[in-house]
Amino acid sequence: MEKRAVITGMGVVSPIGIGNEENWSSLIKGTSGIENFARLHAEHLPVQFGGEVKNFNPKEFINDRKAVRLTFHNVHLALAAAKLAYDDCGLEPDQVDPTRFGAIIGSGGGGFDDGPGFEDLNEPILRAWDEENQRFDSAKFGEHGVSIAYPLFLLKALPNNAFYYISLLYNIQGENDNIVSSYTGGAQAIGDAFRSIRRGLADVIIAGGYDSLLTPNTVFSLDSCKLLSKSSDPRAACRPFDHRRDGMIAAEGAGFMVIEDLEHAEKRGAKIYAEVVGYGNASSAFHMYNPDPEGKGLRHAINRSLDDAGLTPESIDWICADGISTRESDRAEAGAVKAVFQDRTSSIPVSATKSMTGHMGSGTSAAESIYSVMALNADTMPATLNHTEPDQDCDLQIITGTPLEKPITTALNLNQGIGGQSTALIFQKM
Repeated sequence: MEKRAVITGMGVVSPIGIGNEENWSSLIKGTSGIENFARLHAEHLPVQFGGEVKNFNPKEFINDRKAVRLTFHNVHLALAAAKLAYDDCGLEPDQVDPTRFGAIIGSGGGGFDDGPGFEDLNEPILRAWDEENQRFDSAKFGEHGVSIAYPLFLLKALPNNAFYYISLLYNIQGENDNIVSSYTGGAQAIGDAFRSIRRGLADVIIAGGYDSLLTPNTVFSLDSCKLLSKSSDPRAACRPFDHRRDGMIAAEGAGFMVIEDLEHAEKRGAKIYAEVVGYGNASSAFHMYNPDPEGKGLRHAINRSLDDAGLTPESIDWICADGISTRESDRAEAGAVKAVFQDRTSSIPVSATKSMTGHMGSGTSAAESIYSVMALNADTMPATLNHTEPDQDCDLQIITGTPLEKPITTALNLNQGIGGQSTALIFQKM
């Protein structure tokens, strides 16, 4: 008999707040976290704004000074969100067998930033930009950057740093995986944790994702692919499904859930936010950074999540959309939703929270899963900012203006990634 997987803890760090309460308050108020760069040195960058996490001090969440020194800013965000989730679930060390306690974590990989211990490399990275050909020149970076790199650069850049420290901090010795994926890693981690719990392979798993698209090399790469908005107004730049949308907004953040076997959670008297009931993933196998125009990958992921949950399209009350605000991605997502829901498309409310947070890479797919569960618990669906001129190719029922207060039993969270990866997660009220 399959086990049931429930959510007993959540933690999110994003451009709209640190912690669950700040994030939910910002979502309901329609507060944008997209602003001119304060931390990132932007003088040589092709864009001047994004979604930075504000007022973040890693030492408030990480007691180990060595861990702070040997990890980058994106890992600091992950450790903070994981701590918030762990503290929220109220799990005591003696309440779980360490060999039945797992960690599944998704991210965009290692990388580097301009944080402490790495300032000397920031300027050469920026000067590796080839202005004549409008591209980042990796040869220039190799010549000017690597020779003065921070001595522990390789150790700091390991893609499993967050996994290592989270496992160490909470004595996690069970099911584990470190998923490196472009944008969908957080959702994949939650989906895989759900499957592991359901199969009886673990009692508790901390799962989620983190990322930062706010590094010079990433910003240059996204700009070279013509994916970034060139709007002059930070707060109005991200326009999911709007006719005037012109690109995504790079951001940073992390989100983690504690996913637990229902019997184990009930035995220790844990609070339960919601149940994970379905997960589907697929690939469009179409293009490196543009999805299949008909949204085939996402369509397959949605159908698989419904089959996994034993539900029909009529069961879904609300969709937390990917909505990254590029013309191609939003159109593909709308096509996928219409292909699955058909006549119901015009009646299912849809929110796109990236209009407030920007795109946090693999951190987004985890954070938006948390937002989905928050909405279930509050029976309130956030509004989408900057959706003022609907696109006829994206004729979804987008919530605008003010949040929609309406009972929600089942929520669907959608995400697409560079490379064609697509995920769909279904959460249900207990």
